[in-house]
Amino acid sequence: MQKIILYHNNLLKFGGVDTFVYNFIKKMSKHYDILFLYTIADTENLKRIKQFTKTEKYNKDKKYICDVCICASAWGQYPETVIAKSGRYIQMVHADYIRAKEVNFTYHKWFKTTEHIGVSEHVCKIFKELYPNEKITRIYNILDETQETKPILKLISATRVSKEKGYDRMLKLALKLKKANIKFRWTIFTDLDLYNQKPFDLEEVVYMKPSYDFWDYIKEADYGVQLSDTEGYSYFINECLQYGTPVITTNFPSVYESVEDRVNGYILDMNLKNLDIEKIVNNIPKEFEYKEKCTEKDWIKLLNKKKERNKNMFRITAKQDYTDKRPELIEEYNEGKEVKYNGEGNAIIKQNDIYLINDSARAKEIEESGLAEVKEMKEEVIETAKKEVKAETTVKKTTRRTRKKKEE
Repeated sequence: MQKIILYHNNLLKFGGVDTFVYNFIKKMSKHYDILFLYTIADTENLKRIKQFTKTEKYNKDKKYICDVCICASAWGQYPETVIAKSGRYIQMVHADYIRAKEVNFTYHKWFKTTEHIGVSEHVCKIFKELYPNEKITRIYNILDETQETKPILKLISATRVSKEKGYDRMLKLALKLKKANIKFRWTIFTDLDLYNQKPFDLEEVVYMKPSYDFWDYIKEADYGVQLSDTEGYSYFINECLQYGTPVITTNFPSVYESVEDRVNGYILDMNLKNLDIEKIVNNIPKEFEYKEKCTEKDWIKLLNKKKERNKNMFRITAKQDYTDKRPELIEEYNEGKEVKYNGEGNAIIKQNDIYLINDSARAKEIEESGLAEVKEMKEEVIETAKKEVKAETTVKKTTRRTRKKKEE
């Protein structure tokens, strides 16, 4: 079996060259005896590589014998003491070397290099323009096998991050998900500055500024999360349900008017003791029905409703001109005509005007003022009083017309 030395000066935790090193060793170690040499290496990445081949920190005082030597990149020093018996020293070219100059990179060829491998047609083309006498072959980056994947859990919240909104519980839930090795992304629409809150130190949590248009995020999410101490009737919960997104919520009393546990969400106690991570992740409620509980028709019905009267009414007959500062109590005014108001919103009452009110305390105030005559009427005579208001108003009109005629 041929012996290959793959050398990388600085193995990072992630990056294109570092991914190439891992994938190459994983795939090619089945066919070749590979030794991975490095000068500096990230511990975690090196641990992955050790599953498939031998690794060694490069020692410049040691001779390394192989059949073929491959330098993974042109950054940093070269393994001067490596000897390839076949005389093949391959230099990988992973970048557009013209653009690389913008970040102060200049390619210095190792004197032992006999050939180059470019990872794309473009890379090879640029390299040949710069170094027309050098040999370069295109071989695209080798990929790892496709792995079994699971969708990540997508959470969304749109809330203030004050104590009563359950910010502490949100952190508790996030940590429990991490502890259970659940991959998740939690998008939180909020204003951290409003309550001087610090963001969670979790890479899975993404903070976004409050928005009036976050419906796409709600629709995409697996759950909306609302872990408040209390809610009157949570807009966010019902907006999630409206878009077919189940919710994870605490058991504040009004939540039961919107959420049915395990049907359109999960209801947790305030300490999250009944939190079942496995159930939440593997049994996401879907295709539940949501019926909007309030429409404009409900408001129209309410706003068009007649005010309920008290059993007793009071008939007010003005003795002089004045303003009534409680016009909202007037039930009937001068044959059902509209009340006129001054700039301060008070009703303009003229002498001999007649109107009905149904507030005994206000009737007493008017009577005590001496501005009008006040007469209490029982329920059975209210309609008669209305007719009297109409009749007396008609008489006043007739009298005014007759007087005008005589004057003419």
